[in-house]
Amino acid sequence: MFKDLNLNIFNLLIFAGIIQGFIFGFIVLFNKKYTTKASSYLAICMLLMSLSNLQYWLIDVKSVEKYSFLKYIYIPWHWLIMPAFYLFVYKYLQKRESLSKRIKIFLFAPFIFVGSLVIILLFYKFLINNNYNFPSHFNRGIFIYLDFLSIIFSVIIIYMIFKLLKEYELKNQEYDSKEIVSQTHWLKRLISIGLITCFFWIVAIVITIYSNKQNLSLFYFLWLGMSIIIYYLGYVGINKLQLIKERKKIRATQKVKNNIPKKKNETKTDPVYEKFVELIQLQYANPNISLEQISKELGVSLSSISEKIKKHSGSNFSTYVNKLRIERAKEIFRNPDFKNYTTTAIGLEAGFNSRSSFYRAFKKIEKYSPQEYINSQK
Repeated sequence: MFKDLNLNIFNLLIFAGIIQGFIFGFIVLFNKKYTTKASSYLAICMLLMSLSNLQYWLIDVKSVEKYSFLKYIYIPWHWLIMPAFYLFVYKYLQKRESLSKRIKIFLFAPFIFVGSLVIILLFYKFLINNNYNFPSHFNRGIFIYLDFLSIIFSVIIIYMIFKLLKEYELKNQEYDSKEIVSQTHWLKRLISIGLITCFFWIVAIVITIYSNKQNLSLFYFLWLGMSIIIYYLGYVGINKLQLIKERKKIRATQKVKNNIPKKKNETKTDPVYEKFVELIQLQYANPNISLEQISKELGVSLSSISEKIKKHSGSNFSTYVNKLRIERAKEIFRNPDFKNYTTTAIGLEAGFNSRSSFYRAFKKIEKYSPQEYINSQK
């Protein structure tokens, strides 16, 4: 089967990306573990990229020359990739309101138009003029010009996505800026890869139009870029979605306790310190809480509250807060409802701003790792 194909290292890498996209897409789409709208749109986006790459891959390896009917089975999947990605980002950012009719038309009308045009050309070929040469996708002609329009369409949607991300960051920055940056940074990196891919796509189209010669190798950077995006979406996107899902469930079923027991060396003879204890027990799960913020809320100087914490608890502010967070994490670890949840999700919900800071603090205070603690509970 493969011996008659025009295979090289580039289209083999592209084919690997296609297979990976199908595997990831179907796993996310049909696995009960991923049941959100955001994960569904993510899966659809990966499947669309794989289908688009597969069509062009079949042309590149000369399958179309061997099986001529493949030339006429063309669906403009690439016109749906960015709309699906936009819907994924929209739901990933937890937007609850429905998309406006105007945006829906903008996202999906181009695919309907191009798809209808392909059908019209097929009808003309087989019902009116059998001698009509169906346009090539890689020579000067209607499809190459439509591809140029699809790049403009993609860039406009990328701009729309950036607006969504900026709006989300501004809306939530007051509560937890580090978490917000973590949620949006990977998307910005992915969009950057997409823009670089669009640049190579434009270069390939311009050269093709100028030379009017079919040179499929010009489009390898485009297809390889899409393979990289599929890989990135598959691993990073799925992990991010699962992390958000786990954190939501923990947050919905667990409440921060306000009656954490005092340590033996803690005394309550100082009204300022008592207020500090009450305040920090309410706020320790916020990863951005700081001693400066606490001192302002208590109306005392930074040095004064720092001394009181050290005197009554025997710890500095950072260690005191981390102990509360670790007690919170251990409480969640002991709950059988969360036995299959990732330590990252639990650490973040306890108030740490990253997996590494959680592990580092846990090891320092408890003298063993979170995973070792989990194993000891079993």
